Amino acid sequence: MKNDRMRVLQLITSLAGGAGWHVYQLARHLDRSRFDVSIAFGRGYPLDDRVAAEEIPHHVIRWTRRLDPVATVRGGWDAYQLLKRERFDVVHVHCSLAGVMGRLAATLCRVPSVLFSVHAFASRDYQPWLTKRLFLAAERAMDRHTDAYCVFTGVIGRQVVAKRISSPEKIVVIPHGMDIPPAPSRAQRRLARERLNLRDDELAVGTSGRLEKQKGIVQQIRAFRTVADRNDRARLLIFGDGPLRRSLENESRRLGLQNVIRFLGWRNDLPEILSGLDVFCLSSLWETFGYSTLEAMAMALPIVATNVDSTPEVIGSESCGLLVEPASSGALAEGILSMLNDPERRHSMADAARRRAETEFTLQRMISRYEDLYTDLGGVRPRRSHVI
Repeated sequence: MKNDRMRVLQLITSLAGGAGWHVYQLARHLDRSRFDVSIAFGRGYPLDDRVAAEEIPHHVIRWTRRLDPVATVRGGWDAYQLLKRERFDVVHVHCSLAGVMGRLAATLCRVPSVLFSVHAFASRDYQPWLTKRLFLAAERAMDRHTDAYCVFTGVIGRQVVAKRISSPEKIVVIPHGMDIPPAPSRAQRRLARERLNLRDDELAVGTSGRLEKQKGIVQQIRAFRTVADRNDRARLLIFGDGPLRRSLENESRRLGLQNVIRFLGWRNDLPEILSGLDVFCLSSLWETFGYSTLEAMAMALPIVATNVDSTPEVIGSESCGLLVEPASSGALAEGILSMLNDPERRHSMADAARRRAETEFTLQRMISRYEDLYTDLGGVRPRRSHVI
């Protein structure tokens, strides 16, 4: 490798959700004296404009998150042309569509090192049998085009091996991290509640993310029919947008919850207004990390979450949050009510969640480990993992 800065491309399907924020963090915070980092992505999400405004080097790829064959092929051609023209030392691909097309393009262009981050499996439960088998076959076929896999928790690393997608020696575990803000003050909480139009006597449960099947928002809405019947001060605030928004709003109206549930869309001020909540709820059907959970923990919020995949590992213990059965509106309702009806428990869990975020999930720790990984990839071979 040359003695100048290592050229790294972050190639992702789109800058949606936690995956997009993760890529943005890497591009913004990797040591610029050592790494020349740029992003390539399909447009369509609010973070696109932020990347442009901050003049982060970037390229637009003409693909979408939807399974559109024409857009996929066209975007794959864009990725191939970019890699052929720019000659990167490391290509770090994210998400399923970019994961396939990007790795194939990197192989064709003989990119020295290719890393894939597992933000979600293409093959998973809740899919038709044939779809699941085809996606799993594609994931396994991509192993020959991959030098290392980055996973955010040990449990996902073990799933990569159990699914026979790859072998343990290719897996590196690097948990997400974030720039932990100061603990929110009472004044900040009051201001956040004012911005959310919450009265002092209201109890706010919040959730954030893409409004897609994975996030289980419909179960959360149905749970709130029970919650509202048993606690008339409870409110549900949904931050985010996506293809299911209209149907979720219709479900809310069907259940007579239009005055209880608020759809607030994407918010640029989410880190500040999270402190106005009383409880954060993650109702995912599957989840490789749940970056929104980390944001909530950093803002000293107690968690109610479904017991899936990495979520128990992120929360760490019952002192930080309550785990409930997935895909069950009844279990969600009971978990939310138990938290809302016990202020002492909420405050204790909030303090524990904040401490865990401060000690285990800092931005500095995450960035340092990626810098080491890229350096290893540019040298002899990726470092071995300790997930097995």
